[in-house]
Amino acid sequence: MSHGMSSVALTIVFAVSGLYGLWRVASGRGRGIETVVDVNHVLMSPAMLLMLWLPSTPGIVWVQIVLFSGLALVFFRHLSVSDGVTARTGVLLHGGMNLAMVWMLAVGTVGMGGMADMAGMPGMDHAAGPTWTGLLSWSVVGLLVLSAAWWFGRVMWGSGHRILCCCHGLATGGMAGMLALMTPVF
Repeated sequence: MSHGMSSVALTIVFAVSGLYGLWRVASGRGRGIETVVDVNHVLMSPAMLLMLWLPSTPGIVWVQIVLFSGLALVFFRHLSVSDGVTARTGVLLHGGMNLAMVWMLAVGTVGMGGMADMAGMPGMDHAAGPTWTGLLSWSVVGLLVLSAAWWFGRVMWGSGHRILCCCHGLATGGMAGMLALMTPVF
């Protein structure tokens, strides 16, 4: 798939997940941590689109890093009061998704190095950097793929919330795809 087609596909994925989160917030669908999840999608989707289409601005990137780090802490803090393995797994995966976002912002736009040249993808212009950043990025891609698989498994075999789980799977899979496109192949 070309960078142009990838950009369009990722735009659709992030727009859908963000709009669905916005609809859930506006309609009052979520309660408690579910509201935090919905707001998280509303905030993360445009952040992903900004990263995809526009050159980075360090001041905005640092605000996003602080925001998504804080949201990760909210999710991890909520682990102790989540009921059951499924609820805890969902909260853990959302915390991990936020840490993945922080990693993408830090490595891809702040200039820690490690991302492949994405000159063909608007908004991306990363030079290949140290091996450790590439290895860590591929590890994060793997964890995001496993997370997306878990969400899609919930769509197929879980009860209730299938559309919501599909949204989580799409967003997480989109993040995995975008980070994979940004990371050098060894």
